Amino acid sequence: MSAIINNKFRTFNADNFITSIGTNSVYLLIGKNDVWTGASRGEYTETTPSDTVIPIPIDTDIAPAKHWDDVIAAKKIITTNVSHVIKRVDWTSGTSYDAYGDDIEDQIGENFFVFSEPSFNVYKCIDNGSGGSTRLGAPVSTVEPTGTSTGLTTTADGYVWKFIFQVQQADVLKFVTTDWLPVNKDANISQTEQAAVEAAAVNGALEYIRVNDGGTGYIDDDGVVAGAGNDTVTLSAAASAVNGTYDNMSVYITSGTGAGQIRTISTYVGGTKIATLTATWTTNPIAADSVYSVAPTVTVSSGVDGSGATARVKTITGGVIKKIEVVDKGTDYRLATATITGGAGSNAIVIPVISPVGGHGSNAVTELGGAYVMLNTRLIGNDGTDFPVNDDFRKVHLVVNPQVSASGNAVASENTYSKSELKEDSGEIIYSEFRAPINRAPDSTEDIKLVVEF
Repeated sequence: MSAIINNKFRTFNADNFITSIGTNSVYLLIGKNDVWTGASRGEYTETTPSDTVIPIPIDTDIAPAKHWDDVIAAKKIITTNVSHVIKRVDWTSGTSYDAYGDDIEDQIGENFFVFSEPSFNVYKCIDNGSGGSTRLGAPVSTVEPTGTSTGLTTTADGYVWKFIFQVQQADVLKFVTTDWLPVNKDANISQTEQAAVEAAAVNGALEYIRVNDGGTGYIDDDGVVAGAGNDTVTLSAAASAVNGTYDNMSVYITSGTGAGQIRTISTYVGGTKIATLTATWTTNPIAADSVYSVAPTVTVSSGVDGSGATARVKTITGGVIKKIEVVDKGTDYRLATATITGGAGSNAIVIPVISPVGGHGSNAVTELGGAYVMLNTRLIGNDGTDFPVNDDFRKVHLVVNPQVSASGNAVASENTYSKSELKEDSGEIIYSEFRAPINRAPDSTEDIKLVVEF
């Protein structure tokens, strides 16, 4: 038998943990005002720790008792100070980024999204400038993505980006670090751009078709329409004079009247330059106005799943297909294949890349690997009267449902407690972190950020 823990299982646990903050009393404990020194059975394995060589905590039954002995004070963690976080990947010119793939194992370990610090926007990489010929070690990115469009954005370096969300200013101090960024789903009331992306996301959309192998010997033709009928188009004078040259290829109107339409050519007569189509135009192109591109035909198939996706060969270089452009991304695809026909070439292999369930941007947490949770707590001076100053601490813990010493078995509920106000060994210590000494002064503020991985 073999099994894996899926990343969605991890984000599911992270979701439940965040929810539990609102249904339990969770406190940050600080402790240990004396130096790290000597061995400590069941607490750590180091024999000669110090304030510069910090021991590593171990998980034993005796450790919580030692932690409680060192407790100084506790502060309650509130839900607004808890967030899913994702790793921070800053966009940097000259860096190669990985493209999203629907068949990639443990993709959240890759750099397939970036953080643009000027705008605080996060973008997912749909195409890394290679046309899909490689997902890793691709051409470098030299143009920073911008904007908050709900569609795809192509930059001058060939990268294609999808805006996912913007980090809100209110979350910057709480959750942004050199390593982490906050992320949430659904968008809150102030995240209008993210809300628009979530609403526009299309389940099972084919946003991108990867060129795994461009094949050889393919041809294309571009020009201005010389004439058109309901089911014909007359190509430019420079088009091939050989009958059948463009049979089974597709003609796409790139600009002018009828732009965006794509039709398959059934027969082509070289003497008249007339291509007869397998279907009529919705809007007839107009001579000297409409611009066309003839290229090999891309056929998307899915069996019973999904419909509506159409695509075209956009770029051929030296007979090799370099890029496929999706004309209509369709909907509800679960599995799909794509084939290339016509154009005199052979051996091209293209792979439809299906968006995540719900569509790109529908769930930023699961899409970008939000299996991490950050808890932020700020200690300001005495924080009332419970946190001593002119002293230091070296331990940070999370404890769930500690009890109040003067009230029987009542679970703690106040914002802060001194050690003497809490019942020793009560609740469950679920997280422990050992640190170098943090000195507290009457005018100091400690911004404590804990990141928990699920």
